[in-house]
Amino acid sequence: MQGPYPIFCRGHSGGRLLCEVFIRNGIEMGYHKDERNDTKYFSVKNTIIREIVMNSMHYYSSSNEQKQYFQNLMKQCVDQFIKQQVQRWFSPKRPFGWKMGTTLFTMPVVLDTFPDAKVIHLIRDGRDVMLSRNNSRFKNINDPLNKLVIFGNALTDNYEGHALTPETINTYRNELEMLYWVTAVSYGIKGRKYDDRYLEVKYEDICTDPLQTIQKIFDFLEIPFLKSTQRWIKENAHSNRIGK
Repeated sequence: MQGPYPIFCRGHSGGRLLCEVFIRNGIEMGYHKDERNDTKYFSVKNTIIREIVMNSMHYYSSSNEQKQYFQNLMKQCVDQFIKQQVQRWFSPKRPFGWKMGTTLFTMPVVLDTFPDAKVIHLIRDGRDVMLSRNNSRFKNINDPLNKLVIFGNALTDNYEGHALTPETINTYRNELEMLYWVTAVSYGIKGRKYDDRYLEVKYEDICTDPLQTIQKIFDFLEIPFLKSTQRWIKENAHSNRIGK
């Protein structure tokens, strides 16, 4: 298999559009969850993904032995994904990846585990992301994983001195959505240390200059940009998706 080539982004950052481009261009992205094109296998219901995400803030400073433990988990996870959802249906030479927002916090483990992995870090204007409400995350705010990805700390129990009640969430929702964006993007850009295996892409560039931006992505992945995919993205990327 070629890859993995995952799309990493904070939820509601336009990953659905880019994932559709990947699929149409021959990259196998596994079974999808509804219209968001999320790869269901990599949700936090997967206990391996949950464990890696819950330890993500300490991964970089972990001992080599600890890092190897998480790398072994990731290899097990991806090997099962390939066996269950890729090799059963597609050529073993076909490139593969996945798209699931929370797996942004697995980025360093993925890159350390798979020497041939390349990742796309999709970043959208945080103000637009804030206005595209992530209801599931805030509805279940007391899940330690949700606290971790929003605040950067699974033990957080208040915001501005107020307990994390529905009333607090409602009062500070804009700020909390933006904080979630800052936490995710700040974690994701640590991928810059991986140099030629990490590529940042602005969602706004896909919407305003789709052909050149997607060409850059596929050049990075060393995958031909199919004519049929070019026609599709040209017809489906619109500037009215940005600037809420």
